[in-house]
Amino acid sequence: MLDAVRPRRPRLGAGAGPLIGLSISVDPGVWRIGPAWAVLAGALASGAPLFGDAVPLRLVGAAILADSVWGVLWRLTAANDADRSNQLAEDEHLPYFQPHSPAGRALGMLRDIAPGASWRELTTALVLTGVLGLLLGVSALVLSAVAYVVILWGWALGHAGKQPAACDALLNVGFPWLLGAVLVRDAAQWSGAAPVLLPGVVMGVAFTTLQWGTRRAYLSNGSRVFAVWLGQAAVLLALIGSGQPWALGLVAALFLPPAMWLWRSSAMGMGVERVLRQSGPWWLAAMLLSAVALR
Repeated sequence: MLDAVRPRRPRLGAGAGPLIGLSISVDPGVWRIGPAWAVLAGALASGAPLFGDAVPLRLVGAAILADSVWGVLWRLTAANDADRSNQLAEDEHLPYFQPHSPAGRALGMLRDIAPGASWRELTTALVLTGVLGLLLGVSALVLSAVAYVVILWGWALGHAGKQPAACDALLNVGFPWLLGAVLVRDAAQWSGAAPVLLPGVVMGVAFTTLQWGTRRAYLSNGSRVFAVWLGQAAVLLALIGSGQPWALGLVAALFLPPAMWLWRSSAMGMGVERVLRQSGPWWLAAMLLSAVALR
């Protein structure tokens, strides 16, 4: 006689398990210029030692702050109405989120500013900003405050019908690059910071210009591809100014395929989204190579 199979009950029922859930996802297009890579590039270009004095831990914290925390707020405020999270609708059914309650009014303001956001996500991002800022130091707190001002600036530009390509470039490359450079230099107590940090900052500005160019090309659906070529030229000029001929030749070779793809798509009147996506790894390799050349 066979025993009946008993339905399995969840091992962690009510009153058990963690209080706070945590999930991590990696963007499919991870091999492209982004905040975490910009933190690493800024640290490399600073010339400061990357090992010892808890530098690796500070770099990990800086990457989390610039990529995950700043990125959450930028993603939420840049969302369209069609991207609205179901969490907002779920929150409205809670007693303390009724329309005329203080929390309900705050939820309405949140819906206006960040259509795809939930109060849980924003609260978590703000708390993590404070915690990581205290761990990483004053520089991280100051840059976080400036980043949030730029996020609100981008939100205002978006609502005015403009394309905040400059905001995206600063949040994806400029500020993360500077964060990595400053934190590594401070952690290593590097002396003579001005002559060492300046070439790296110039290179960061050049790649911020390249990121601005890619966003201009994407948001204009290919009608402003010249901005990408302007960004690539800025990087090459920065390498010329730093006196790195071998890096200049390699980076120019890495820039050649994206330039050809963009020229062909522009000449044929095709969209640039696919070209920008396949050019991402080439630009990322150029950024890391340029940062290593400055060490």
